[in-house]
Amino acid sequence: MEIEKIIYNTTREIFNVEDKLRIASIFLFCNGLDSEIFAELLYTNEPEEFILDINNQYSEYNIDLKVNFEDKNVKNAFYKTRFELIKKEDENGYYKALYEQDEFALVINEIVKYTFDEFSFIKQIRGINKQLKLF
Repeated sequence: MEIEKIIYNTTREIFNVEDKLRIASIFLFCNGLDSEIFAELLYTNEPEEFILDINNQYSEYNIDLKVNFEDKNVKNAFYKTRFELIKKEDENGYYKALYEQDEFALVINEIVKYTFDEFSFIKQIRGINKQLKLF
């Protein structure tokens, strides 16, 4: 995946492995959790507050997503990672549209998140096959 390579390259100036892991954790967690949350991480004007909110929201799972923004190198690496992810992962502007609550992007996101019932899905596919055989 491209995200891991970007994080690896943008956190090279950090010597503390724990700080590198914290930056990687927040980006990978938000990316795996939901596209809207990942979009907010990428485009929010207050990423420090956003990370605190996410950390509080998921505190029951015993994960620590705090990033040490006190350290200049860590803060620089975080913003560099965010910039590179926007440049590489959001070339088409999908995450920006999600962050801005664009209706089309929100519908696409809901379609992607939709979990199909396997039985009804197979039934629909068979029905489509029968219809196509008629032509």
